Amino acid sequence: MILQRLAEHYDRIKTKLPQPGSSLQKISFCIVLNPDGSLNSFQSLQERIGSKLVVQSMNIPGQGKPSGRALNPCFLWDNAAYLLGCVPNPDSDPQKAENEAARSILAFEAFRKKHIDLEARIADPSFTAVCTFLRNWSPEQACDHLDLLKEIATNFGVFRVAGEMKYIHDLISVPADTKEQSAGSEADPPHAMCLVSGVIEEIARLHEPKIKGVGGAQPGGALLVSFNASAYESYDKTQSYNAPVGSTTAFKYANALNYLLSQRNRRVTLGDSTVVFWADHQNVLEDALSAMFSEPLPNEDPIIEEDQERARQARLLLTQLRDGTGTTEINPDGQPTKFFLLGLSPNASRIFVRLWIEADATELQDRLSKHLRDIELNGDRDDRLLTLRRIVAATGRWDGKKSKFDTENISPQLAGDLARSVLTGAAYPRSLLATMIRRIHSDGKVAYARVAAIKACLLRNSRLRGSPLEVSRMLDKNNDDAAYCCGRAFALLEMIQKDSVEGELNRTIKGSYFTAASTTPSLVFPRLCRLSQHHLAKLDTNQRIHRERQFGEVINKLRNAFPRLLSLDDQGKYVIGYFHQRQDLYTSKKDKEEGANA
Repeated sequence: MILQRLAEHYDRIKTKLPQPGSSLQKISFCIVLNPDGSLNSFQSLQERIGSKLVVQSMNIPGQGKPSGRALNPCFLWDNAAYLLGCVPNPDSDPQKAENEAARSILAFEAFRKKHIDLEARIADPSFTAVCTFLRNWSPEQACDHLDLLKEIATNFGVFRVAGEMKYIHDLISVPADTKEQSAGSEADPPHAMCLVSGVIEEIARLHEPKIKGVGGAQPGGALLVSFNASAYESYDKTQSYNAPVGSTTAFKYANALNYLLSQRNRRVTLGDSTVVFWADHQNVLEDALSAMFSEPLPNEDPIIEEDQERARQARLLLTQLRDGTGTTEINPDGQPTKFFLLGLSPNASRIFVRLWIEADATELQDRLSKHLRDIELNGDRDDRLLTLRRIVAATGRWDGKKSKFDTENISPQLAGDLARSVLTGAAYPRSLLATMIRRIHSDGKVAYARVAAIKACLLRNSRLRGSPLEVSRMLDKNNDDAAYCCGRAFALLEMIQKDSVEGELNRTIKGSYFTAASTTPSLVFPRLCRLSQHHLAKLDTNQRIHRERQFGEVINKLRNAFPRLLSLDDQGKYVIGYFHQRQDLYTSKKDKEEGANA
């Protein structure tokens, strides 16, 4: 099903993608030749975006660069070792650098021989210029241009004749039998029915091009479908013949997936998973999904103005969905739209599927609306949407020195389960609630994203159990739930302690008693109430009366009896009560009125 949807996506956008016999490669430099084959110049094809140099993705003849140490020259494109016989950035180890230099000369000889052998058959002036250049070029000549090549020859290079707008590989017509074979092709490949298309055709031994862009996977690319051990083989079917997929279909799905992974607004990262999404035809929810999953990180370069406007419109749509004020027509042409979401995680030279979801646009709109309402909470200090990336990041440990969450040990399973819950409308993973509460107990950071996730878990999961729970997005003074009131009481006791001391406290009661108070209130709160009397005695009369009245109102709701033990759900309510009360204590009267009227 996944391969079929990707192959169908290729057919819809094939004008943007390589055609059979070609591939997209990262090209960073161009060798510009005079018509007589002499060197004109070396040209950089890198573009500076923000603080980064970005290389071009160019449609070139042949498949990706074969892996391994064997000499495999490409046709009219390759790296500097093959094109010029030099290594612009050699290894720091002298012995390794010497070996690289020796191999680069062999690579250049193989590249030169391949093209000169084809010169008579192709018989094109621009190709003849390349062959003349290769005959006359000596790897030693690269030393005269080494400083420039160090900067620009970071990826592959191509050829162009001075005065021509097109590159040479776009100008010539290459005979079919001279095109490069992919690493997965054979002289006499088997034919069978493709499991995806149902068409009898040549079966791909290896599915190429390799998939690039999955975080944590091999830089040179990984395979989505592969069999590399006899334990996975059956009926004498080796490698990908175990699951026969036509070479045409393999080419389509691999290129479609690589294209999605290369698109900034169609690819997001959750934990160790890379998620791509697309629709069967253009729809406004595509950009909304991008905004829902992930906003740009602070260290990312600014996106172009067109992308900024698209992101702004997407955030506006999500805000409308949350508030129930949306007027945007999801299917303006009346044609139903299907959405597809694919989550991929690395596994050595392979990638495996972490998440796969198909959803109708109207269903997806409803599920996003419910999620945004479930997770809505007052108290965020900025105007950003609470994206899935922020929620997943909050499951990491809080690093006080860096003032951010440590995301290295985030559970990839939890990230995938959370995305699945949002997009299918299912219950949030139970582990999300447990993880957020455990993190708060361990590092003491009652962060907005953590509390919002706890609120969402309590609301949705109780609703799906048939006993809906009411949890407001701001302080609810009428809520007499024991766990919620315990959280409020702890926040007030903490404020009383802070009011009694001038300046900053090295350690508040939160650092010593928060976890115990949230699990066994009856054992901890009596002691905290006694300690608070010493703190209240240090306040002036008006302040003391005000704090005692606030605390008394909460205690009256508990009927002076603290719960003996709080369950996991009750601990969540406790955290919400604490957060609500803290936000209320630090919010001005004017802001409270504006929030109530919002």
